[in-house]
Amino acid sequence: MYAPLTPPPTVQRDEKNRRALRLFSIAVVTAVLLMQTPYAQAQHMSAPAGPSEKEKAKAQEKRALEKDTDEAYKSTLKQIPEAKQKVDPWGSMRTPPQK
Repeated sequence: MYAPLTPPPTVQRDEKNRRALRLFSIAVVTAVLLMQTPYAQAQHMSAPAGPSEKEKAKAQEKRALEKDTDEAYKSTLKQIPEAKQKVDPWGSMRTPPQK
């Protein structure tokens, strides 16, 4: 005789179960992937430990060097003599003002 056009009910039920399981597994994988970012960020939210002893020593050394440089600059500025007259490099190019 002729074969039925629809599969037997057990095959239909198995196909529905596969689709439901596939959708469920996709939803679970998506949820896990979406939760990884906040979880990873939460791991790094602990309070910073602060600078190490080596970093503190470096910063102190840098401050001391800057202080020495500033003092040397100021002492050099004090050694420059004051100008006795104003220098006008463009003076010879200008005409004298008329009175």
